[in-house]
Amino acid sequence: MFDTKSSFILSKLGIQRFQSQINNSNSEVIFGVLWGDILTLLDKSFNELEENELKLLIKILKSIVEDGSEYPFSKEINNLSEIKKKPKLIISFTSLKPNLIKKYSPLIESKPLSVLENSLEDKKTLWSKIKEHKNGSSAG
Repeated sequence: MFDTKSSFILSKLGIQRFQSQINNSNSEVIFGVLWGDILTLLDKSFNELEENELKLLIKILKSIVEDGSEYPFSKEINNLSEIKKKPKLIISFTSLKPNLIKKYSPLIESKPLSVLENSLEDKKTLWSKIKEHKNGSSAG
């Protein structure tokens, strides 16, 4: 799944590759990662991302953050109740739409990373939504 270089990068970000996860069919389990005040929702656990999906996700985040040095990884989220303060932006890379997301805004919806990496058209759509968001419009 991850090569040595990816494992090293993840360890420098403070990300554990393997975490036990309890799936309860009654609760609304999500796969997400908080990057400072940006929440990304994924179609699978962050630890299950392929290396190319991880690289694409990081490029997308860097295009929003414009920090140039580091992307502000905070933590992996498995339930929206774990979020203590409202994110500045949510990017959803999943077709699932948890009801709780409606109270958060703005929301940029995208195809899953596995689809994005092979679809130039879907990438263009996502980049235009990000550009709209950065220009102050309500993207979503």
